[in-house]
Amino acid sequence: MIIFFMKTFFMVILFLLSALTLFILLGEKEGHDTFRIKGNSFIEGLKILHMENGATAWALTARKAELRESDNIADLNDITVVVPKNGFSLYAEKGTYDLSTQKFKAESEIKAESKDYKIVTSLIDYEASSGKIKTEETIKVDGKRFKVEGKGMTVDSDRKVRILKDVKATFYK
Repeated sequence: MIIFFMKTFFMVILFLLSALTLFILLGEKEGHDTFRIKGNSFIEGLKILHMENGATAWALTARKAELRESDNIADLNDITVVVPKNGFSLYAEKGTYDLSTQKFKAESEIKAESKDYKIVTSLIDYEASSGKIKTEETIKVDGKRFKVEGKGMTVDSDRKVRILKDVKATFYK
């Protein structure tokens, strides 16, 4: 049951990163001018929708995306990812996306929730090319009938979730 909730959390993270990758790739299609912003420019109100069979599978919004010219990094602020199908939402105050390596890092308190559980951590690294996710920070999962806490987590390309150390679990009747 805990693995299911953690898998759902990391699926949302994968969706988030896929959306950012899609945003970058759409700007570089043949026949279109490449999207470039020079200097201290930013995008306000970024919204990316992923559609499946005519319905929104997930949506990513960021209040602001600042593009650094010097090192191909986009700084994101006030990030929200919503998966309407399962009522799942993820919130992060800050994050970065490296346009060159396609790596995403959420660097603030990250909260994810659905009707049955909440997840909190402070850092997530995601590598889009392999689908691997990791954090060395504390992660907490609170459900209606359980609580799990630990330090460090990895998700491999097969979506196997591992809490690395100091795991504490409490189950309620």
